[in-house]
Amino acid sequence: MFSLEREIVQLRDNGVLDDDAAIRLIAIERREVVSLYGELRFLAWGGVMLIVAGVGVLVSKNLERIGPLSIAVAIAAAAIGCYAYSEWRRRASRREGFTHSLVDDYVLLLAALLVSADIGFIEHQWHLLGPNWQRHFLVLAVLHAVTAYIFDSRLVLSLSISSLAAFLGIERNFERVFDSTTDLAVRAFLCSSIVFAWRALDIEVRKRAAGTPSRAPYAFSAVFAHFATNLAFWGALILAFDRSTRTWGCVLAVLFAIGSAWYGVREREEMFVVYAWIYGVIAVDVFVIGQIGPEEVFLALYLIVSAIAAIVGLRMTHVRMREAAA
Repeated sequence: MFSLEREIVQLRDNGVLDDDAAIRLIAIERREVVSLYGELRFLAWGGVMLIVAGVGVLVSKNLERIGPLSIAVAIAAAAIGCYAYSEWRRRASRREGFTHSLVDDYVLLLAALLVSADIGFIEHQWHLLGPNWQRHFLVLAVLHAVTAYIFDSRLVLSLSISSLAAFLGIERNFERVFDSTTDLAVRAFLCSSIVFAWRALDIEVRKRAAGTPSRAPYAFSAVFAHFATNLAFWGALILAFDRSTRTWGCVLAVLFAIGSAWYGVREREEMFVVYAWIYGVIAVDVFVIGQIGPEEVFLALYLIVSAIAAIVGLRMTHVRMREAAA
């Protein structure tokens, strides 16, 4: 098991760390102290999803008995209540100087999901936008973006980007990725470009507001980068799965993989190197399988070798990046 205990001891002996800090870090490395933050986040997310699912079941089972107008008003009231709680907590944190808790983030997420469900329900019931019904996704994208910036919430920003992707026709067509046309790939590239541009604008505005030209690890920057990178890879793979554009799609995916790996190594963001390995291997596999043809023996042998190479590469990448971080 990879451990930094020896390095921590050396830092303590050299006077870089005091005894209390060294004891705490060594306990973490020995797994004597374990953080439950990830588990609590998962439980909070699961609770929000269960509430939203329960709202959906309640609406479907009682639509005729309660009436669509009453349901729409009730969901809106619940969302407003969640927003009011989040705003109260935000003002209290500024006034009293405490940080947001995990519950605060997920109450705000619940509010955003309830608004999304309510607007979708209203459009489904009364068709306010007529044949342009997909424009309600754009409304949600703008609403969630404003909310994300007001409350500094990466979770709600993710909903905003997802709504933007849905407005561009990506979410509702992605289940047909293996038989999609180049139109869906173009939409994915367009959405990726918009998110990358949004990220660049966000960083520039924050730099000017801070009055410094240096790059800073803004919280929203990572959200934009992850979404935009995955959307670009999806567009390339859509082209790769189409016989008429397979070569171009595989080449684009490999080029994106090189760029993602370079960015991940430069910024010490391991996940982008993982993206490079996964999407790059898929693109190479699609291209090679297209060349091999229906020969099942060679196909199975190649896939086994490819999977082993990907696993070994991912493991080596993880170890090297941990060592570099140390």
